[in-house]
Parts: sequence; structure tokens; C-alpha cells
Amino acid sequence: MFEALYSLLWIYLFLMAIRHLPFFKDLPGLPQKTLILFFLIKAMAGAAFILIYTYYYEQRTADVFRYFNEGKVIFSALKQNPIDYLRMITGIGADAPHLQAYYVKMRYWWDPELYPVYNDNRLIIRYNAILNLVSFGKIHVNSIIANFISMAGLTALYKFALNYIEKEKITWIKYGIFLFPSLVFWGSGLIKEIMLISLLGFFLYLGDMILRGIRLKPLHYIVFLFFTILLFLLKSYVILLLLPCITAFYLSGKLKKTAPSVVFALVVLFAALGVFAIGWIFPELNPAAVIAKRQNFYMGFSVFVNAGSLIHEVYLEPTLTGVLSYIPRALANVLLRPHIFDSLNPVILMAAIENLAILLMIGFIAFWVIKKKKIGRLAWMGLWFTLMLFIFIGLTTQVYGTLVRFKIPAIPFVWFSFISIVPVEKLNLQIIIKQVFRKYGIQK
Repeated sequence: MFEALYSLLWIYLFLMAIRHLPFFKDLPGLPQKTLILFFLIKAMAGAAFILIYTYYYEQRTADVFRYFNEGKVIFSALKQNPIDYLRMITGIGADAPHLQAYYVKMRYWWDPELYPVYNDNRLIIRYNAILNLVSFGKIHVNSIIANFISMAGLTALYKFALNYIEKEKITWIKYGIFLFPSLVFWGSGLIKEIMLISLLGFFLYLGDMILRGIRLKPLHYIVFLFFTILLFLLKSYVILLLLPCITAFYLSGKLKKTAPSVVFALVVLFAALGVFAIGWIFPELNPAAVIAKRQNFYMGFSVFVNAGSLIHEVYLEPTLTGVLSYIPRALANVLLRPHIFDSLNPVILMAAIENLAILLMIGFIAFWVIKKKKIGRLAWMGLWFTLMLFIFIGLTTQVYGTLVRFKIPAIPFVWFSFISIVPVEKLNLQIIIKQVFRKYGIQK
């Protein structure tokens, strides 16, 4: 009862924040009432996420509960020794021997067999431990707070897109940012994705203002740097794949005489050559070997736990030829799996329908790319980032449940490309209906 009432109190506070904070005011195409609706949808999706993993899956193996419970272990140090809590939160002095008493209770915090590279689970565990300061260890309250921060990140992403979308199309931006099923479900669960979309939104929004020369307060620069570091630690591949796209995006804005398609192709090519040059100089950073190692590890782990949604058991070879030859299959997996015949599970069916929608959007994008002579830089940015992210995910992931989660960052960018390229009259439902009526001689 306490958790329910306390959750309602936090929802009320955040509704007031949306109504009164300047950050959420005066957004073209996104009135505050709509923002309030989107927040309530995310809050309900977050609660549903917890309930699904409470009653339909084993709590001891569900990520949402592992992260939350291990966050409570860190939070418990606050009463015994606040310095220990700060050490584990900040990472400063976190390797002190006496802290092993906490770490032995936290399998996701560090397991050299389960996580052979950097363990990004620590960020979401710490996030829960920080949220527990005001939630008193109530998981639904953590979810509500995290979803408000997540929605603020999506709003920041919306603000970024406002600067580069035609005015006639602004009303359409919000649907691809706030209402895509996987963004609503996985992006509202108390897992890494809820942090990822927050960080990604503010990274683009603040970075865009800095690069456009807008004068900001010193705090904005500190927040931007902090969020950039967190984004790199949480999902380094996302920011590494996004950086060449951002570089090409702003370069194409400066180089008026050069087509954005040429700028993007050259920047991405040079970035790829640079990565392989680093791998040649430092063999331990060979990209083909790193990707293959990641794929082989997750493949072996998926087989070990008998993952029910495993697509195949093909191990990637740690060579450039092996990686390049696998790319078509990687893209096919990301675009087509799961499909409607994979499972009758409602979550999987929802993802399958969403995949179909993404394929249709890509089809429309391809049609208009061929038909139109001039494509804007926002569209190219979305296309290149989506392509590279889909390839990377397809190369390293073979479980279609994980595919759905990992491609979340690309969804708004696919939508940006779609909205940017498709003519406004093709997006206006009233015009479309009138055209249909006129074609078939129907009188209104």
C-alpha cells in the first residue's frame, strides 16, 4: 500500500514538473497535455514491465530484478558506512578489500567469466542505488523516476530534431520518438535501455547547441561532458557509431557545394579506415577479432542457458573476410527477426509487427531516395547510423529478444529519415483521404 501511494505521489510531482518546468514548455507540435500523456504511458509501461517479469519469468534471472536487488546491496552500505556507499557509487576506491563483502552478493557487478570485457551492468546497478535514496528501495518508485528522466531525454531528442525538420512535418516527429512499441516497452523498463535513451537524447541536444555556437552556462558543458562519459561507459558502440554520422552531419551543413550523400560516404569510409588502421597498429584492438570475440561469447552463453529465441549457432570467424561475408545475414536477422511466425508471445508479436513497420518505412525511404534528387542531411544521418548500428547488432547478437532491445537507439533515426524524405502531402492524412475520394469519385 505504501509503495502504491508513494508511487502516485511521485507521478503527481512529475506531472507538475512537466506543467511548470521551462524545458517542457513551448514545444511546437508537442503540447504539454500530450507530454503528460506520454509520461503516463511510460509510467504504466514501466509498471507492466515489472509485473510481467514478476509473474511470467523467474525473478532470480530477470535483469530488471538483478539490477534492482544489487542496487539495494550498495544502498545497504549507506547505513553501515556512507563512505563505502560513495566508493561503490563513484568507483573511487571501489576496489578496497573490505568491499568484497558487498560484491560477493552481486553476481552482475563483476563476473570475469560472464563479462570478459568492461562490465556495463555497473551503471544501471549504481543508478538503482542512487534512486533508492528517494525511493526507499521501492522498485516501482525507481521505475517512475527513471521513466521521467527517460522522457526528458526523449524530449531533448525531439528538441534536436525540431531544428532540422520542415515546419510542415513537425507534428509527425513525436510519434516515432514516444510511441514506437519497443521504445515504449523496453525503453520504459528498469534496465540499461532506460538510461541509454536518456543519455542519447541529451547528448544530441546539448551537443547540437554547442556545435551551433549557442552560448550556454558552464553547468551545461559539465552536464554534456558527464552524459557523454556515461553514454560511452554504458554503450560505447552506440556513441562510436554515432560520432562519424554527427561529424558528417555538421560538415555537410558547412560544405554547401558538396552533396550530403558524398560527405557522409567519405566520412564513414575514413572512419572505417581509421578503425582498421588502429587495429593494424594495435593488434589487440583488431575490430574483426573484437567483434568475433563478442559474438562468440554471447553465442556460447546463449547456447549454455538454452535461450529459447536463439536464431542460429553459427560462430563468427575473427577475420575481416569472415565479418564482411556475414554482414548480409546480420542485416537480415535485425530486419526480419522476430517475424510473426516466431512466437505467439504478445511481446514478440508486437516486435514482429514493428519490424514490418520499419521495413515499410525503409521501403518508402528507398523509393524517395531514388525519386528525389536532393536528400537532407538529417535523413542521411538517420540512414547511416541505422545501417551501421543494425550491422553491428546483427554481427554480435543471435537472440531475437536481444535484437529488439539493442536496436532501440536506431528507431528515432529511422523515423527522422522517413519524415525528412517523404513529401509532406504523403504524410497529411486529410490530403491522402481527399485523393482517395477523388480517385474513386466518392463525394464527402
